[in-house]
Amino acid sequence: MKSLLVFGGNGFLGKRICQTAIEHGFKVTSLTRSGKPPRPMISSEKDWISEVNWRQCDVFDVNGYNEYLQDATNVVHSIGILLEDSSYKQKLKSNEPFKMSSPQWGNNPLKKDSKFTYEMMNKQSALKIAEELAKIPVAAEKRTFTYISADRGFPLVYSGYITSKREAEMGLMRLEEKLRPIIMRPGFMFDEVVAASKGGKDLRTAFKTVFDTFNFANRLILRNKLGFVNELIRPTVSTQQVSRAVIAKIEDPTFSGVCPLDEILDV
Repeated sequence: MKSLLVFGGNGFLGKRICQTAIEHGFKVTSLTRSGKPPRPMISSEKDWISEVNWRQCDVFDVNGYNEYLQDATNVVHSIGILLEDSSYKQKLKSNEPFKMSSPQWGNNPLKKDSKFTYEMMNKQSALKIAEELAKIPVAAEKRTFTYISADRGFPLVYSGYITSKREAEMGLMRLEEKLRPIIMRPGFMFDEVVAASKGGKDLRTAFKTVFDTFNFANRLILRNKLGFVNELIRPTVSTQQVSRAVIAKIEDPTFSGVCPLDEILDV
């Protein structure tokens, strides 16, 4: 059976990658800090959740996950942060107003976790896993390593976010002789199930509505003719669509390298 090991498998995107992989006949193991499965949003999600092997590990402790790498033919890194402040993830799950200027969203150097940085979470965690995977000899075709990168940076988000993503990409491509790197560059993501269940009132869907409105206006009024506007206003994409693209690229033995947002949307 095809196997898939997902780091961050109970996260916002990671759980959808696990779901799509199960639906495509993969044997799936998820490794996360808690080791717990995600809470089902609808009753039907209990079926695929029960089929995933949920396990706990510290992504920075090689000894904690090396045994899982041995038999993994495909590995996905779905760990990353948008801000160097862990509280923002809880805010995105709530219905509270999102105010980047508020002190609660800022970085408090006295409370900052040395591991919760762009350098560590977005870059070093991925490179360390990939380097360990590359050490394992393979008799048949190369193992795949899929990295969830990003299409662009986001307004009001520090430049270190996209810099760490691009540096991780370059490091992964240097392992191309031993692995088949797959680099996904989605834009702003929302979840179709969450959007439907909450009636579009959750924070991510609210952001999606704003971004989609700007994107529609760009197409209708400007006809996508201004390059700098096209660079700023990008389409949103669902976690389900990104997950389908991830599995499609894994199952395509001829693909390696970068899968841009436009290609993700076409899968």
